[in-house]
Amino acid sequence: METLYTQALGLSAPWRVVSLDFRPAEGVIAFQIDNTAKRLACPACGAADQPIHDRLPRTWRHLNFFQYQAVLQASVPRVACTVCEKTAQVEVPWARAGAGFTQTLEAF
Repeated sequence: METLYTQALGLSAPWRVVSLDFRPAEGVIAFQIDNTAKRLACPACGAADQPIHDRLPRTWRHLNFFQYQAVLQASVPRVACTVCEKTAQVEVPWARAGAGFTQTLEAF
């Protein structure tokens, strides 16, 4: 089932939907998204194959899923770059940096 939602949200590796939290009494469906990469390019300087420093939990509001508010939740990796020596959060493919809404919802 998670593969269907991963495809429906337009995600590609290393991002994928790993679980759903359906809360009908609250009118919410939450999609938990994971990034499975162990090493990523540095968002600051572009250096490839840098280690993950940590992951920070983030939440974005998405378009409604039928009558339910849809939210995307992810622990977004921060890269500790050995080249530029900065620690920077990677960008997610579904939202602008610092936004609380997905690009799809913003475009609507």
